Amino acid sequence: MDDVLRHLRQRLAGGSGPRSGDRFGTGVSTLDDLLPAGGLARGAVHEILGDGSGNGTASFALLLTAAAGGGRVAWSDPHRALYPFGLAGRGLDLGRTILLRPRGPADEVWAIAECLRCRGVGVVVAAPPRLSPVQARRLQLAAERGGSVGLLLRSASAAGGHYAAATRWRVEPAVGDAGFRRLRVQLVHGHGGRVGQSVLLEVCRETNLVRAADGVADRPVPATAAQLPA
Repeated sequence: MDDVLRHLRQRLAGGSGPRSGDRFGTGVSTLDDLLPAGGLARGAVHEILGDGSGNGTASFALLLTAAAGGGRVAWSDPHRALYPFGLAGRGLDLGRTILLRPRGPADEVWAIAECLRCRGVGVVVAAPPRLSPVQARRLQLAAERGGSVGLLLRSASAAGGHYAAATRWRVEPAVGDAGFRRLRVQLVHGHGGRVGQSVLLEVCRETNLVRAADGVADRPVPATAAQLPA
């Protein structure tokens, strides 16, 4: 694993990540209105909660990853379950993406922390096992040092306290159609945010355009939308 991290550092040498304390919006105004200070903090960890297969957490993580911009994306895949070209089809730039393949839970937490600490990494996405408060705090401190955005995909049913996450989101799939995937996203933790309120998002299957919707029929097209760029 040390050799892997040395290789990672070499690839990212000279990279300049975002500064801790910055914020970024999603590009979807209705969603941004829920956020503390109108944006998500860099140099912080954010949790995305969901249950069951196809729960939409990866789709929401892709939206936030695209919105964060800058730096490399490190995505932890210890079980080799990700299909990279599927992610590319959803807008993830594989040329900027590093897949982590840790050998076990301890290696994964260590690798996530190292990537969060690296200023050449803009976003780290992972679905680690249940974290202890010490491990969660370690990840938050690493994000603060590197200025990176940590996105932890976790089971809603197994979620405990808030740990050290700046925001926590609950994501549930909604009924979609041939043209759009739909997700209901609720802010469940975030000091200064509109906690408890939710937004229905639509993701165009063809273009990866994301927009907010009040319902699934008989609605005007929203004026604001976000693109998941390649």
